[in-house]
Amino acid sequence: MTFNIRISGEHAEQELRSLYDWLLREPEILDHADVLLVTKEPSPGQMGDTLDLIALVIASGLQLPSLAAVLTSWRKTRRHKPQVTIERGGTTVALSEADPDLIIQILDAMKDHTIEPS
Repeated sequence: MTFNIRISGEHAEQELRSLYDWLLREPEILDHADVLLVTKEPSPGQMGDTLDLIALVIASGLQLPSLAAVLTSWRKTRRHKPQVTIERGGTTVALSEADPDLIIQILDAMKDHTIEPS
């Protein structure tokens, strides 16, 4: 199962790197998931790839409350709360100041989402 995590806003690439580093320091995440930075092709006239998202490839065993807690904790450390979105199978949820229990319910629903072959 893969969750894609994106950050939007003025310093999105810096914030994405910060979250990536944060995730790599979390034993609960590293024990049950691979954390990958994904780049996108540069636009015409742009030099070099830019960061696009973090792919969180989850094996069994990662508890969604742990993931929600890690994301919420990281967001609390940021001076300007960046817009974080999590995508899976065509479903996207934006993290904000939402109740952590609600975030867990949404992540759980996304976990059960299956992608239909095209």
